[in-house]
Amino acid sequence: MRHRDTQPVRVCRHRQVRALVLLALLTSTACASTSDDAAPPIWTVDPTPLLEIADDDPTGDVRLGETVHVTRLPDGGVLVSDRDLHALRFFDAQGTFLRAVGRKGTGPGEFEYIARAWRCGDSLFVQEIAASRMSVHALDGSLVRAMPAVEFAGGSPTFHSACNAAGTFVHHGWYPFREDAPLGRQRATVPVWLASATGEQRVELGEVPGPEFVAYGYGAGPALLGRTPRLAIGQRSVYVGTADSAVVQVFTLAGQLAGVRRLPGPPRRVTEADLERAKRLDSAGQSAAQQRQTREEWALDTPPTTLPAYDAMLVDADDHLWVRRFPAAGDEHAEWTVFDPDGTLVATVLLPPLLTVHEIGRDHIAGIVQDPFTGTHAVLVLSLTRTPRR
Repeated sequence: MRHRDTQPVRVCRHRQVRALVLLALLTSTACASTSDDAAPPIWTVDPTPLLEIADDDPTGDVRLGETVHVTRLPDGGVLVSDRDLHALRFFDAQGTFLRAVGRKGTGPGEFEYIARAWRCGDSLFVQEIAASRMSVHALDGSLVRAMPAVEFAGGSPTFHSACNAAGTFVHHGWYPFREDAPLGRQRATVPVWLASATGEQRVELGEVPGPEFVAYGYGAGPALLGRTPRLAIGQRSVYVGTADSAVVQVFTLAGQLAGVRRLPGPPRRVTEADLERAKRLDSAGQSAAQQRQTREEWALDTPPTTLPAYDAMLVDADDHLWVRRFPAAGDEHAEWTVFDPDGTLVATVLLPPLLTVHEIGRDHIAGIVQDPFTGTHAVLVLSLTRTPRR
């Protein structure tokens, strides 16, 4: 099965991305002043980032290769997991590069291809594809332990995962694919389960519809505007959503269904602008030959009539669930809905649609902003103001 994660060539500097980010932040701050008193408060972010680290510094030295994860450290600096530079890279609170831990390779403490990383309490979990390994690091970068990725996940390969501060993970598995599968848009069920940080304890949560994909005979690619499961986990609850509707299922850490969270607002119909935007994103950075194949897949696809309900979920430092509504073409910001641990809708947060959020603290948001068409990206830490409900 083919997955499009090719990186576009970076041909322009970070100023273009930052301009887009600041525009979205200014827009979201302005929206806060017009909110209805009866509606949940709109928590705001400051238009000036607390920290910004661009691809390159003014001297031309590479500071970021391909950032896959960022977490803020207690001193205000950040720890960046970098795929292209094969290292964990440390920056201070002013964005000055300090040091790197790791190098290219498949041995202990080395990284050939960092697929993903997660901050779980005081530990950083790094998934290394080439070595089929999960390595656990302290926040100073030192290696604590490593184990085979499948053993870590409780005996099954994982497609998406999330963790809480205690190191408990929620995973969903890979969707099955056969070369004789019918052509066109497909969706199969995938298992969802909980596993301890060592994989020794496993709790089954059942099965949910997996990611939508397009089968084209000898492989498969992502479907346009496709639904895909989203996972999040906090101190006492696990959240599982399929993006088919505004509903997110809630489970206890023992695996029992405990209710739902429901996003406000009706489903949004897919427009021609949504489809064109999805196609631009789907083919960004591809060669001419790759684009021809992608267009052949589009011809086999049957786009949905409504947008996915959401496309991201996280749990913050106060155990609140944040759910990002799927952005439509032309949206100047991405709308996040925030629920407290008891399920009350407590806030709306408007963030740049280009920002992939990796961490939400009590007073900050850390993530990566990337222009999908140029590949230019930057690490951002934003100041978050939580407005109390009236």
